Amino acid sequence: MGKGLSGEIIERHADGKQEGGFLRVTVDFVLLHDPTCALLLGDLKELEATVWDRDKVLVTVDHFAPPSTVERANIVKDVLSFVEREEIANCKTYEGICHQLLVEGPWVGPGMVVLGADSHTTTAGALGCLATGMGSTDILYTLVTGRTWLRPSEAIRVDLTGDLPPYVTGKDIALELLGGAGEGGFLYKALEFYDRHETIIMDDRFTICNMVVEGGAKNGLFHPDAITWSYLKERDGNGRQFPWSFHGEARYGEAIEIDLSYLRPKLALPHSPARVVDVKEQRGIKIHQVFIGSCTGGRLRDLEATAHILRGEKVAPGVRLLVAPASQRIYQEAIERGYIQTILKAGGVVLNSSCGPCGGIDKGILGAGEQCLSTSNRNFQGRMGDPSSLVYLASPLTAAATAVRGEIIDPREVL
Repeated sequence: MGKGLSGEIIERHADGKQEGGFLRVTVDFVLLHDPTCALLLGDLKELEATVWDRDKVLVTVDHFAPPSTVERANIVKDVLSFVEREEIANCKTYEGICHQLLVEGPWVGPGMVVLGADSHTTTAGALGCLATGMGSTDILYTLVTGRTWLRPSEAIRVDLTGDLPPYVTGKDIALELLGGAGEGGFLYKALEFYDRHETIIMDDRFTICNMVVEGGAKNGLFHPDAITWSYLKERDGNGRQFPWSFHGEARYGEAIEIDLSYLRPKLALPHSPARVVDVKEQRGIKIHQVFIGSCTGGRLRDLEATAHILRGEKVAPGVRLLVAPASQRIYQEAIERGYIQTILKAGGVVLNSSCGPCGGIDKGILGAGEQCLSTSNRNFQGRMGDPSSLVYLASPLTAAATAVRGEIIDPREVL
């Protein structure tokens, strides 16, 4: 079995204990958000346990942000009380989506083991670390001990070659990969990406790693390169050191090559991110709501693409355009660059930085029979609202173009 870089990271963090193919490893950082953190509080109290290292934990309030019901308000209250009691300094309340905040902060980088109580923790793998999501019980064990048990996965090498066309984004790359593999095609695999021409910007890399879990992958990571180090230098300065010292060729059980120059805008049909077709094949489907946001599609690059399409245009009659920056930092920069003003002038509604519509939590829930085009990562039945609603997944370029036309359209028609 080819273990890739992910397997090497696991082995480097192993402390010598193993059982049934699983290695006990030390963990470098843990991510928690309000709903999953709340699930742990009773067990922590019953165990009379405390967090093993409060500096290696980030707690965010991003799902119920702000709370829309009394029940959710009490969950947030309990989580914030836990943060205060444990003296956890790394707490972000209403500042953005946990996965974006994790990579914006100075906590994670190449060679680390990062766990989160959310499946899309894989996002951070774009920085060259092994980042994966786990259930609350597993995270509880890590919070108390600072360790977890991991089995090295079979690693798949994904070479991204060719020049990325201006109408293609990281979301299209992710959908191309998922469509080729089918549902569960990467079950418990590690997807490791090599940007052969070092042209895929970090925002697109985050999107790609975010969505590998939709194919069942345990994690996804980009081999650190000049783009990685440039991002980390801008984020942290020159002084931060990470445990990255990989040399030589990693071994893989399988290899995939995607020539980006031939890639076309992609669309995932209801109710699976793996039901992928070219956008042009579904041209003309009427859309009631367009959502541009989430931990997959609310970064600065996504808002820039949205504003590019919307400049001088108006949202089609009968269409609701909702835009949610992934973090307050992104929101602020989008304001400074004029993207938010362009969205508002076009008739879009800008939401605060939170999970909101993506999981059918609040601020954009779909009604019976409504159809939505979303830049989020999942289109499962009922995820964004009524079970009879339909959700299509696409890039922010496709989403913005659809908002203008009122029906699904290939962004090349309006670019």
